[in-house]
Amino acid sequence: MLTFLMAFVAVIFVLVASGYLYLQSMKKKIAKAKVEDQKRRQERLDNLPTIPLSERDGTAIYQWSFHHGDQLVARAVKPEIDEEAKLVKFMEITHSDMLLLPDECHFQKYKLEIDTVGDAAKVDNAEPEKGRILRQVTAQIVGYVEQ
Repeated sequence: MLTFLMAFVAVIFVLVASGYLYLQSMKKKIAKAKVEDQKRRQERLDNLPTIPLSERDGTAIYQWSFHHGDQLVARAVKPEIDEEAKLVKFMEITHSDMLLLPDECHFQKYKLEIDTVGDAAKVDNAEPEKGRILRQVTAQIVGYVEQ
C-alpha cells in the first residue's frame, strides 16, 4: 500500500511539473507572437502612404486611416483662416462622404477638429457629383502637419 501511495504521489508530481513547464512554454510562445504582431503592425504603419505638404492640393481636406494612410476625403470652398483665434471657417465642404467628422483632419498645413456644421445635405440636385455637402463649418486648429 505504501508503494502504491509513493507511486501515486510521484505520478501527481510529474503531472504537475509537466503542466507547469507546458504553461511556461505557452507564455513564451504568446509573448513571442505578440512581439511579432507589433512588429508587423509597425511595418504596416511605416509603409502606409503619406502625402507630403508640397504635393497637397490647397482646397483638399485629408484624413489618415489605419487601412489607407493619408487620403483625400473632402474639398473646401472659401476657407477663412484665423490663426490668432485658432479657427478655420469654411463656407462649404463638398465631396465629404468619406470625411469622419469626429476625427482629426488636415487642411493645408493645419490639423483640424471640426466643431460645428451649420447645414448638411446629402445630394444637391443642381450638382449631384458633389456628394455630401456641409455648409457653415467651423473647425479648431489643434496643431500643424509635420513634414
